[in-house]
Amino acid sequence: MRHIFHQMPWIYPKDIVELRELYQRHGTLVHYKKGTIIKSRGESQRLFYLVNGLCMYYANYVENNPMSFSLVLPERTMGDITCITQQHVNVTTIVIRDADILVVPPDILLDAMRQDAELAIKICRHVVAKQESSLEAVITNTSCEPSQRLKILLKSMLLESGIEIKAGWYAVPLTLTHEEYGQIINVTRVTISRILAHWQNEGLICRENKTIVVHHRLFEDVYDWLSYFPGK
Repeated sequence: MRHIFHQMPWIYPKDIVELRELYQRHGTLVHYKKGTIIKSRGESQRLFYLVNGLCMYYANYVENNPMSFSLVLPERTMGDITCITQQHVNVTTIVIRDADILVVPPDILLDAMRQDAELAIKICRHVVAKQESSLEAVITNTSCEPSQRLKILLKSMLLESGIEIKAGWYAVPLTLTHEEYGQIINVTRVTISRILAHWQNEGLICRENKTIVVHHRLFEDVYDWLSYFPGK
């Protein structure tokens, strides 16, 4: 599931403790409705910390064909990379589940880094890890066929929740619509439905209400370079 780096595609690591505490001290809590665009296409630096809900990063956003390179889960920051680099980027950030978000003055992050060199190093490492996750997502979407992309996404979601996949059945911890799955792996909703129906017929997945439950055999052919270098 990982081709080059240690990070899982699409799923950023949680923010380090120091960042969470910083944003909780200086942020203003705002509630955003599903579908709200909170930052778009080269907009000036803005800093957000997701408390609950769900967001996505989209590249080259087009209303009828959005393409995501990250699914933003709670306890993650949005906009930190542009705050640090002070560059505008062509990224659109959209709320896909009603969300409570801490809106933080962007200077807060840089000021904290200037005042504490050790913290600055931690933040830089964290930002690099997030970029690696995005790169893994792009690599997956451009080098794997659709059913393999979906397998990798499901496995990433399970591993992010701390589930160790060995034998048996596992409930995917996050419920997404077929359209949302399609936006993440750059295929249509119909393609997602067809892939899931095929897996269900093969006995590799089942459903409990809206939750997808997967059997470990679904991931037997999922490549992960770290499995060849377990000590890395």
